[in-house]
Amino acid sequence: MSELQPSRLFVLCSRPQADPAGRAEAVRLAGQVRDWDKAIGQAGREGLLPLVFENLRKDPGAVPGPVLETLRLAFMKNLARTTQVYRDLEPFLESVRRAGLRAALIKGGRLALDAYPDIALRPFWDVDFIVHPADWAGLRELLSGLGFVEASGAPSGSLDWTFSPYFRKGPLFLEFHANPLGLHFPNTDGDGIWYSAGRLRVRGTEAMILPAENELCYLCVHAQQHSYQRLIWLADIVRLAGREGLDWNWVCRVARDERIRGPVFYGLHLAETLWPGSVPPEPRNELRPGPLELAGLHALWSEASTAARTDAPAWPYYMPSIFSLWERRDPGLAVRVLGEIFFPPRDWLAAATGVAAGSPRLYGRYAERILRPAVTSARRMLDLK
Repeated sequence: MSELQPSRLFVLCSRPQADPAGRAEAVRLAGQVRDWDKAIGQAGREGLLPLVFENLRKDPGAVPGPVLETLRLAFMKNLARTTQVYRDLEPFLESVRRAGLRAALIKGGRLALDAYPDIALRPFWDVDFIVHPADWAGLRELLSGLGFVEASGAPSGSLDWTFSPYFRKGPLFLEFHANPLGLHFPNTDGDGIWYSAGRLRVRGTEAMILPAENELCYLCVHAQQHSYQRLIWLADIVRLAGREGLDWNWVCRVARDERIRGPVFYGLHLAETLWPGSVPPEPRNELRPGPLELAGLHALWSEASTAARTDAPAWPYYMPSIFSLWERRDPGLAVRVLGEIFFPPRDWLAAATGVAAGSPRLYGRYAERILRPAVTSARRMLDLK
């Protein structure tokens, strides 16, 4: 079986809408897999094991019995774990609701309930929240009262782009972010996003969530931050993009106002490339960036390598912020943000790398940050040879 075929199988298994032709092709490709141990390992890294099981379980003859049992156990394990996560999360959500704090459930924790037909189909490890900065002090106090312990070694308890602290209580990990779009500078909308926030039922309580249009933009930025290395992130985009009643004018307005047309366009473009017909052409045409930015997007993350799921080194996490700076055309902002990216505070870098703040080795970590784009480019070039 060629390298592209397992990837094509995973794309078919993560398609948002079932169709007879796609199902038939998935069954045919599954029957051609020769190394299921390798394929299952890849599906696990892509976050797709439950979806692969869901799509193949009705055709058990397509895969060997032991393989189907392995997939079933992965599905059941994720169902049990996700159910436990929401059970453990309920007291925190109820306390946040009663306190009137602004903390919006995002990414996997939201999507498993809000975008997939079964919570078992969307694996996630930690539970992510966007927090209004003015509510961060109150939220920290609430976490402490509930018995959560800060697990990330934050040097100052800050909440900004340089640090997204983790809190842990038993097996439950919560991660908190300050920027609703994951960029390295504040959003221009200010508090506007919080006035439009909605609510999502989580067991016996509710969680605040971002509007689907803002969440979609965030998912596009987040997937690019990680160089689209997990197919489940693109599957999230296409599922939210297919939501009935989604206001595409709102999506385009957010992308334009926040200067993230490139990252949002490219996330939608890749989703459409993998699942044709899943994203309307009008918003993609409206969001299409200029020729230089578009060429940069294609060069860094080609459609062919994304579809083939090649294991290329990831570009730095801040790439969407670089594209946003390009769209903003603000030299002063660019100098300030790039300085903060490459020269973050010593205590933050020490906590992030495990090197003592007073150690000379910390200068090496600064050098690594500066050289990482060049090193990644060289590694990618070597992989292409």
